[in-house]
Amino acid sequence: MKLPSPAAPPFERDRTMTASPSPSLAQSLHFWARNASNESALLRASLRVGLFEALPVEGDGPPVSLEALTRTLGTSPRGTRALLELLVCLGLAHQEGQDDGRRFALARPVAALLRTPSFIGRLQAELPWWEPLGMLDEAVKRGEPVEHGGQRWDVLGHYRELFADTPAAPSDAEDFFDRFARSGARTQLLITVGRLGLLELLAAAPRTLPELGAATYLTTAGLRVLLEVLAKLGLTREDGGAWSLSPEARQLLEGKALAYLVRSLSVSAQYWEALGRLDETVRHERFILDLKDPEVSRRFYADNSNQITAVFASHFQLSRRAATTLARARPLEGAQVLDIGTGSGVWGAAFARATPTTHVTYFDQAVVLEQVRRNTESLKVADRARFWPGDLFTHDFGTAAFDVIILPQVLNVLLPESLPGLFARVARALKPDGVLLIAEYVLSERRDGPLDHLYFGLRRFMTNEGDLLSASEYARLLADVGLTSSVCIPLPTQEMLLAARPGVSLPTELAPADNVPRQTAGT
Repeated sequence: MKLPSPAAPPFERDRTMTASPSPSLAQSLHFWARNASNESALLRASLRVGLFEALPVEGDGPPVSLEALTRTLGTSPRGTRALLELLVCLGLAHQEGQDDGRRFALARPVAALLRTPSFIGRLQAELPWWEPLGMLDEAVKRGEPVEHGGQRWDVLGHYRELFADTPAAPSDAEDFFDRFARSGARTQLLITVGRLGLLELLAAAPRTLPELGAATYLTTAGLRVLLEVLAKLGLTREDGGAWSLSPEARQLLEGKALAYLVRSLSVSAQYWEALGRLDETVRHERFILDLKDPEVSRRFYADNSNQITAVFASHFQLSRRAATTLARARPLEGAQVLDIGTGSGVWGAAFARATPTTHVTYFDQAVVLEQVRRNTESLKVADRARFWPGDLFTHDFGTAAFDVIILPQVLNVLLPESLPGLFARVARALKPDGVLLIAEYVLSERRDGPLDHLYFGLRRFMTNEGDLLSASEYARLLADVGLTSSVCIPLPTQEMLLAARPGVSLPTELAPADNVPRQTAGT
């Protein structure tokens, strides 16, 4: 069974076999914090909606189309596609063809597992545990079972059971169960220890259980379970009755890394309920975490703001590298740049720093532009900045006004049907020799990877936001508005699409990192 191992930072996973060497702790920690709960939710939802049962077994009959599957299951086409593309990328399903001609089947080893009644029973027994596992904080504080849905759930005991010693010999069954049951449990464990401040205490100095209890007001029983499971994950160790981070974990989480991890776990926590009810969203497009709802969106992005601030410096270096790449083909001296959906302003600011004469217009909601203004002042580019509040869905960006227009991680929050109208307004605002830069997660042409991109796309679907496309899908939409020349260039964490009218020169390779001056805020 072909299943990728947890990813190497920053956001990539190799397609390796189950028998491959174990991933490093850094790779595993990155995956547990970011995508492990997505993995469990994917497999649980696929089982609940009947997708595994509806797929023919590879080699036993013709593969079936997405349309046929949605008719059989009574599910949302987009939701079913989101599940299928991930199953294909994980090696659990097989895909033939491309675009509208795609057909799907269940991988034979997976079918053998899922046609075994005892194994299915083991999976079914785990399904009701998602919501109780989300109450791990309460279980640790009480040190006893918690109440949920009129029943008592021994969450601490279940964690002990899940992470008891597993068979030494790897097997397809144990690997599938691990991903189905333990992946999400690992994410929730990290969310809990991050939220309760336990990681910071362990990083500061070795402490005994009574000392940890006095510092956190947590029960000894709850603390012991957390520490023992963390030790099985390689994150903690006990020495002479005192607990601390393991040497490898300490090295990984030194400096600002621990605070960044805790912030990222806070973001992951917001998806927990929606992931547990993913099958409802796939069936009915009932969005449990609906980011089209203004109040839900406000709360969600208010929590996200700290995370965005934490990654500003790394994104600034990435966007400066993109600006350097474009400047090789299209001089930026005196250029008028429009940064649409600017967010933190990091992309526009990078272009402003490209030359002393580049002017940038930052477009977003008025409340967002308040932070952008502060960031441009810190980067000393506010004197060449214009702040333009407006509605992304309706705003007229003018005619032939800009040399470069940037769409930085904006398209994935828009529903696919809104893209043609946006691209038409953007193309109209470009000068005849202007260039559109799209920074986005771009899928492979078969839409079967990269895996992290597909997990990101799953979250966009279940929060009622946009879709991810392949380079050719973007190219067709851009050609419809006259931007017939386009190129897709991989960046370290995402992709950069450049588009222009015929005859405009576009770079085809990313500028080397050593060509980009390493400047940060205030320098």
